[in-house]
Amino acid sequence: MRILYFETTAYYPSSAHFLEALRELGAERGWSFEFVDQSAYIPTHSSLGQRIVARLLGRPSGYHALNKALLDRALEFHPNLVLIGKGQFISPDTLKAIREATGAVLVNWATDDPFNPCNTSPNLVNSIPLYDLYVSTKLAVIPDLKRVGVNNTYVRFGYKPEVHYPETLTSASEQDRFACEVAFIGGADADRVPYFEKLLRGIPGLKLVLYGGYWNRYPALRPYWRGEVFGREYRLAVAGAKIVVNLVRRGNRDDHVMRTFELPACGAFVLAERSVTHCELFKENVEAAFFSSPDEMVERIRYYLPRDEERRSIAEAGRREILAGHHTYRDRLLQIIESAPSVFGAAGAVPTECL
Repeated sequence: MRILYFETTAYYPSSAHFLEALRELGAERGWSFEFVDQSAYIPTHSSLGQRIVARLLGRPSGYHALNKALLDRALEFHPNLVLIGKGQFISPDTLKAIREATGAVLVNWATDDPFNPCNTSPNLVNSIPLYDLYVSTKLAVIPDLKRVGVNNTYVRFGYKPEVHYPETLTSASEQDRFACEVAFIGGADADRVPYFEKLLRGIPGLKLVLYGGYWNRYPALRPYWRGEVFGREYRLAVAGAKIVVNLVRRGNRDDHVMRTFELPACGAFVLAERSVTHCELFKENVEAAFFSSPDEMVERIRYYLPRDEERRSIAEAGRREILAGHHTYRDRLLQIIESAPSVFGAAGAVPTECL
C-alpha cells in the first residue's frame, strides 16, 4: 500500500501524528509513504505583513504553492490512500484532481471541529463531502458530519511512545525552570482563564506554571506564563509538576484532548475536567482525578497537593492504563484504515491483504 500523508510538523514532535507509525508499518508490512509538510509552505507564526495579505486574499501566502506541492507529489507517487491532517488550506480542486488522476481513497484526520469558525475555512467545509472517510476526534461533531452526508468515524487522540514517556529533572537549571506545584499545558482559551484566576485566589502563594499560547495577554496570569514546550521540554514540564491540569477545548466541542493520553504516558498525576471520555478511560481517584467546575478544581488541588503518595499511586495507575490500552498513534492509524474496508473496497484502491 502507498500512503500520501499530509499534516504539519509545526508542533513537532507531537505532530505530525502518524509519521513514526508510518515508518514502523512501512518496515513491517512493506507499505511505502510520502509526506507533505504544511509548515514548509505556511508558517504557524506569521508576520504582520503575512497576516494582512492573508486577510485581504482570504488565504495565506503559501496557499498555491502548498496545493501544487501536494498535487505534484500525488501525481508522482500515485498513492492508494491520501491521508489529510485537517486540510484547512487544501482546496477542493486539489482533492478532485488527486482522485481523478490516481483513484486514491481520500481520508481526512480532523483534529479540530471543521464547523468552528475559529478553526475552519471555506476550503475545509466545502471539501468535507469529497472525502471517502472523514475521521473526527470529536463525538459531538459526528451528527453534523452525518448531515453533510460524508462517510465518517470517531477516533480518539493518542500518544507517541517515542515522545511521551517519564522524564526526570536532572539539573538545578531544570529544577528552577520546571519545578512547580500545578502546571497546565495548552492555549489560553477565554473559557480556561477563570479556572486559573480562581485557583490563584483560592490558594494564595501557589506555585503555578502555564505553558502554551496567549497566557501573557491576561495580566493576572502573565507572571505564571513560561512559553511553549515540545519534546523533552514537554516531558520536563510534566515531570516538574506535582499536579497537571487537563482542560478540554470547548470551542472544538472536545470531551478529550491530546493531553488526555500524553500526560499519563509521561507519568503525570492528572487532574482532568470531568467528561464522558475521561470517565470511560480512567477510574476516578484511582487512575486520574476529576473536576467539573473551577471551584471543584481548586478543592481537588487543595486536597491532593500535600498527599504525595496518593498522587504517585494514581499517576502510576493512570500510566499503566494508557500503556495497556492500545492508545498509540500506530493503533489509531490502524483503526482508521481498518474502520472502513467497505470504502476501500468500493474505491478499489487498497487490496484486502494490505489491511
